[in-house]
Amino acid sequence: MISLKNLKNLLDIAKNLKKPLIFATVFGSFGHLTVVIFTFLLAYIFTQSNINNLWLLIIPFLLAIFKGFFSYMEQLLNHYVAFKILHILRLKVMEKFKKLSAHNFIKTNSGDYMTLITSDIELLEVFYAHTITPFFINLIQTMVITLFVALFNVKLSIIIFILYLIIGIVVPLIFKNKGQYYGDNYQENLKNINNNSVDETYAIFETIQYNNKSNVNKKLDDETEQLIRASYQKSKFQLNITFLNLLLYNISILIFILSANKYLESKSLVISITAMYIVSFTPILYMGNIAATLSQTMAAGKRYLNLMTLPEQQNNDIDNIPFNKLTIKNLSFSYDNKKIINDFSFTAKKGEIIGIQGDSGSGKSTLAKIIMKLLPINNNCIFIDNIDINDINEQYFRENTSIIMQDSYLFNTTIKNNITLFEESIDKEALDYSLDRTNLAKFVESLPQKENTTISERSSNVSSGQKQRLSTARSLYSNSKILILDEATANIDIFNELELLNTLNNIKNDKIIFIISHNKSTLSICDRIINI
Repeated sequence: MISLKNLKNLLDIAKNLKKPLIFATVFGSFGHLTVVIFTFLLAYIFTQSNINNLWLLIIPFLLAIFKGFFSYMEQLLNHYVAFKILHILRLKVMEKFKKLSAHNFIKTNSGDYMTLITSDIELLEVFYAHTITPFFINLIQTMVITLFVALFNVKLSIIIFILYLIIGIVVPLIFKNKGQYYGDNYQENLKNINNNSVDETYAIFETIQYNNKSNVNKKLDDETEQLIRASYQKSKFQLNITFLNLLLYNISILIFILSANKYLESKSLVISITAMYIVSFTPILYMGNIAATLSQTMAAGKRYLNLMTLPEQQNNDIDNIPFNKLTIKNLSFSYDNKKIINDFSFTAKKGEIIGIQGDSGSGKSTLAKIIMKLLPINNNCIFIDNIDINDINEQYFRENTSIIMQDSYLFNTTIKNNITLFEESIDKEALDYSLDRTNLAKFVESLPQKENTTISERSSNVSSGQKQRLSTARSLYSNSKILILDEATANIDIFNELELLNTLNNIKNDKIIFIISHNKSTLSICDRIINI
């Protein structure tokens, strides 16, 4: 269930679009009231024997003109707001991603982010384009028709107000929690199948190699079945709400006819007001079905607001340190109350290659993530040039540090873009230098499109060694002052490993380099080796 506070936060996003929303409400109200008023007039004229039949032609013609214009303007303004909101939401999400601390960002599955950026934001468009103005149109039409009927009979106007209230307000309030439950359930299953489908696609070679197709197929079948079941439950709920509202609508017509016959003396007036009442229910029924139509939208709204409330990286001002020395003092770190690193200390200086070794699970990779600020730590544990890393400007820190993992990621784009990370103004000299220092220059020159050659999906057209050297070239291009290799040579052959280690030896003078490895030959180039 979405709270009133969260609903207010969603509405605040559209606060700068009040004018088009107000005009959309006005035009929408006029559009619906035009149908109501013209229906009343047409029915009244039709029941009068002394009225010129020419009016039976004039009134529908005028109705078509006015209704068409008002409906067009309402839809135009509503969709203007919707697409502006889509633009605003996507910008807000991307800006939030930039401001999130690294450890907050990486602890959420990438599939969750993709669901938020794509389907969740698209669903929120429904809220802004098809909920805000219909709600106010419903209120306006309810009040106008109630007051209009009160001109003829107050008791009848009270009855019509109660009937509108039941279908347009009471029914949505009764079923909104159930609607949100089905919406949440469907979106959760959709997110799961998206995440797992991506995982299984990337693991297709392993699946074939180990003949695990039957298990994978069963897993995907089960997840698909759960999604279908969730979709069925959601659709069934929507149909039930629609049926309930149509049932209440038809019952309300019978109640209104009986009440009109009781409180109105003129049969002509009874027919006219009843006809008006019957056609007045379009916005009322829309609001009655809102518990079903917004079931997914409110779930999407909660996920969006949850992202917006995540803590942001502290924006510190220190951004001019030379990265001459890194010091760790009495560092301790735990996962789920299990001590991983206990009272660990050491110092590394520029120009050094420091090897870090230890048993599996001893905290080597955890240490690398802590140094890279990918895991949160308390102050006064890690210092760069005697400055706490938590006090260093985040952007400046990221620009001057790099980590190369066992399986570094290369984008499905050109070699140039992979190294420069899509930089608009590419420094050709720095690009050539990074390729040369990583022994990739000859390889790139041998390619038909050279640095404009595209890296295939999953890096299938480059070797493991070339992949790791491209990651190193990326670090060189960004001129990182701290470089960490976390088991980066584990998946490459001895010749590629020697080339990579030779590269590190050549570039170490202006950097602090850490090599995490189980392999003693890999650590042989290190100036010092630290056990953890």
